[in-house]
Amino acid sequence: MIRITGGKIYDPASGINGEVRDLCIEGGKFVSSVIGGRTIDATGMIIFPGGVDVHTHVAGGSINFARAMTPE
Repeated sequence: MIRITGGKIYDPASGINGEVRDLCIEGGKFVSSVIGGRTIDATGMIIFPGGVDVHTHVAGGSINFARAMTPE
C-alpha cells in the first residue's frame, strides 16, 4: 500500500489536469484510499499515473558505444 501525497496529478483519462491530490496504490492498482502502508511526499512534483518515461541515454559515459548502436 502506497500513498503519494501533495503532487500535481495529470491524468487525461480521468480529466485531472494539474490538481494537487493524493494518489493511492494497492496491489499494483490505483485505489480511492489506503490505510497504513508507505507514504511518499511528492510536494512540488508532477504525478503522471500510468505514464512511462521512454527517455534514455544509451551511451552512458562512452560515446563509442552510442556510435556502434546507430545505423550508418
